[in-house]
Amino acid sequence: MTDNQFFEEQKEQSLIKSVIVAKYFSVWANVIVSTLQKKPFSQQKIAYIDLFAGPGRYKDGAKSTPIKILEHAIGDEKLKER
Repeated sequence: MTDNQFFEEQKEQSLIKSVIVAKYFSVWANVIVSTLQKKPFSQQKIAYIDLFAGPGRYKDGAKSTPIKILEHAIGDEKLKER
């Protein structure tokens, strides 16, 4: 992988990583939101940071991890407000 060709097309290992992280995020977010709901006077915002996220889409149009996470967060009412 030279000349920044990594984001040309999604490889199988990147797809597997993305699926695992997206599923993990969903479970993690549910736990965090449930905990926050028990503490209504505490800060209700959550954050997710992927330091190896890349641009979000491959040149072939395939969604990468950050887009999948963002779509999940937007589609979940409890996450969207946080």
